[in-house]
Amino acid sequence: MRVLITNRGLVRRAGTELFVRDLAFALKARGLEPVCFAPETGEVAEEIRAGGIEVEEDLDRLDPPDLIHAQHHPAAAAAFSAFPDTPAIYVCHGVKPWPEAPLARFPNIRAYVAVDQACADFLVEGHAIPPRLISVIRNGVDMARFPDAPDAPDRRKRALLISNIAEEASLAPFRQACARAGYELDAAGSGLGAILDKPETVLPRYGLVFAKARAALEAMACGCAVQLADYGRIGPLVTTQNFDHLRDWNFGFRVIEDAPESGKIRRAVEAVDWADVAAVSARVREEAGFDTVAGQFELVYRAARNRPPANPGDPADAMRDYMLSLLPHLQERDDLAGKLYRTVKDGIARDRALSALLIRAVQGEIDGRALAREAVRLDPENSAAAALLKAMKTDRPAP
Repeated sequence: MRVLITNRGLVRRAGTELFVRDLAFALKARGLEPVCFAPETGEVAEEIRAGGIEVEEDLDRLDPPDLIHAQHHPAAAAAFSAFPDTPAIYVCHGVKPWPEAPLARFPNIRAYVAVDQACADFLVEGHAIPPRLISVIRNGVDMARFPDAPDAPDRRKRALLISNIAEEASLAPFRQACARAGYELDAAGSGLGAILDKPETVLPRYGLVFAKARAALEAMACGCAVQLADYGRIGPLVTTQNFDHLRDWNFGFRVIEDAPESGKIRRAVEAVDWADVAAVSARVREEAGFDTVAGQFELVYRAARNRPPANPGDPADAMRDYMLSLLPHLQERDDLAGKLYRTVKDGIARDRALSALLIRAVQGEIDGRALAREAVRLDPENSAAAALLKAMKTDRPAP
């Protein structure tokens, strides 16, 4: 079976990009013929090609597939239009990223897949997809890549935070908690300028990992204790007691709800039971292999080919409806872009005016009170200028 997998891009090492890579390799190992399409390709695409799998940016270069594994509605709509007679499934990986929404409702689609309960609820409650059309296939780990690393005393003193949206300033409570609990904390992610190209070689060096979703599951597979964290929030420490519940939600945002207070993090870290950590790791390695995930997808593929369309009708009508569904979102983005442009433009003008004031003050053209008054007028949120003006009015020293 020739399976075309779509994704909005295959450039950077991130969630769905790495999912596509691992799924393509696993499907090939099962005797299927995976092919990947993304409008933009890069490092991840090259890695997939190096594994002997075709990756294209141009659908015209592809032979017709037997089934489309569709992800991200813009890329999916392009594939549906290019191959209108090919059955498809639509896969939802998240509820927050806009491209995950099932907006491309073409007659190709026979079934939907959600990677966790949050995505299943999103499809049903947010987009009126009938529950009978939805399967839940949870994330997995390529166990051949992520080793069952042996426990060691030095691991239990090292912690790693993984997040593509975290910045250095947000790490303070984690650093404080880890220092007090006797851990040395490192951090990785695109926002921190330290992307993990090969996490399978890094995770075995750490005993404790702060992460979410796929990264959390990979850390568990490597024998790490995991406290869920991201989005500027924290979740629970993963244990054998809460594992089933947390995995139903993909160790994601629905179970990461608490403010990242240093005391809460420290109490979770100090509660680590290393025997329980080993039991969680053993369970992940037994149940969550990516070969199992690929097998579940293959079953869905074969069933989908024999199903009637979930959205019957004319493909041209489907494209019209899809384009109409995009218009509110495009208008919203246009409005936000305009607001950002005006904010930046006004900020540049304000900064230039403030610089001119400083030059005039240095040259003795205006006194300090006039300088402070004009600075407050130009920038009402300038607390230093406001304090200086208030002090001058009351003949008191500025704080």
